[in-house]
Amino acid sequence: MDSSTTLGRATELIRCCKVPRLITSIEEGPLERVTFEQFLHVLDATLPLVFDLLAEHNTLLTGYDEYNENDNVAFKAGLALVIAEQYGEASEVSWAGDGALGQEYRTGKPSLQKRIAQFYQGHELEHLLTDKGSDRVWRHLYEHYRQALSVCEWKHHPADVAGFVRLVEFLYGPYPLSPPELDDDTAAYILSVGITLVEFFEPAYQLMGLRLFCVLLAPRHRAVMRRTNVHRVVYSNAKKLTNKCNQELFLEALWRCLYLYVELEEADKTDFTQWNTVDDIMEILLNGLTFQSKLSLSGIYLLYLLKLLALDLPDYIIDGLDEVQSIDRKCHLYEPVCEQLRQDCLDGFHNRRYYRWLHQIIDLLPHEAVKCQGTSRENGRYCHGVNLLFILVTFPVEPEALRPTHLGMQTSLVEFINVFKQYEQQQSAVAAKRSSASSDFVYNTKALVSISKSMLVFLTNRAPHYFPEHPAMATLGQQLANDYADCDSIMYNCMQSLIEKLR
Repeated sequence: MDSSTTLGRATELIRCCKVPRLITSIEEGPLERVTFEQFLHVLDATLPLVFDLLAEHNTLLTGYDEYNENDNVAFKAGLALVIAEQYGEASEVSWAGDGALGQEYRTGKPSLQKRIAQFYQGHELEHLLTDKGSDRVWRHLYEHYRQALSVCEWKHHPADVAGFVRLVEFLYGPYPLSPPELDDDTAAYILSVGITLVEFFEPAYQLMGLRLFCVLLAPRHRAVMRRTNVHRVVYSNAKKLTNKCNQELFLEALWRCLYLYVELEEADKTDFTQWNTVDDIMEILLNGLTFQSKLSLSGIYLLYLLKLLALDLPDYIIDGLDEVQSIDRKCHLYEPVCEQLRQDCLDGFHNRRYYRWLHQIIDLLPHEAVKCQGTSRENGRYCHGVNLLFILVTFPVEPEALRPTHLGMQTSLVEFINVFKQYEQQQSAVAAKRSSASSDFVYNTKALVSISKSMLVFLTNRAPHYFPEHPAMATLGQQLANDYADCDSIMYNCMQSLIEKLR
């Protein structure tokens, strides 16, 4: 075959691999694999031929020729569409049933899945969308999406919805080596698709809308956000979802979106006397944490509570807490991270916004203490309540912010410390009986380290401020530090005496 024949055949083949328009709307019921049976048969037979042609004629099919610059644009755009539709990640879930979102129309052949992943994760797709001539490819893609994702059509194109979200994340997220500039028109279009998705009733589509919002609010796009005010529209739409879905991935995306907005809008503010956006979000967050009984979801709320409180720390945003090296998946803080944040806060940091929410944070202590009781791995891994105590020992509070000290606040603190001391003793007893270190033991040990350190720092440095009328609390921390071997009995006697006085 000559070049034009090869290119024409490849273009026709890739068109056969594109998921067709659904006759019925996604509103009429969940997607089923049987609906795509004929398409999948064609896909599994055709896509290998496309990859074979790519292996043999890669330069012709995906290269750039300034003399024939439009010849292979249709093929390159079709290939990008198919890769975006067929590539799937384990983290994607379907609320309609078991398995990953989009599994209904994706190939089940391991060899094809591997080649698709190689194309997406390697540099092949990146070169296709960012190299010379890619602007024509994107123009072709946007023409397709503007038709397929129009208000009247998008519910018949679920694969295009997922593909668009993936390509937007791929191109405008943090990963491409040569990322294009997000212009005003593109930002407005991404926003319109995002709003359409978050207004749909299914959480899986709302989640995809949130993913688009997070792309728009990324730090690299702050200039266009401020110029167009797109970020304010994103925030008003994201805020409506705070009571919509109680699912882990959804909640993570929602709070990442809200935090990115606050970071963009208010990180450089110095006047905290006026009620502002971060206070609105803090109110939603603390309310959600109060009534959240699932430990893994409490962890998400606590992570963003910490991030919001550290927002005004000079040159320090707690993005490190999202990394594997510094956090155990769901906000169980590692001691080195705790200590680093403590040291950063000691350097003259005054978070006036924190004072506004201090009492409500302390009111959360009994709720978190109840959530974390138990001997299972989950209780050890998600022992988040101590992170509230960590907040009290980390972020400085002026003495006048604590006066008059309320009796209820003192009672909550004492009962909370008692509960976690009992947890520490219980886990120590369990650990003493073990002949080997299991994963449960490792997770619970991490919890004990944070608990012990946070309680000791609180009793040593903060107790005099929170219990000005009870000198026993002010001296307890020093006693524990001086005589750690007998700290259990010292703490027990002091706490019992104080509980009796408070009652």
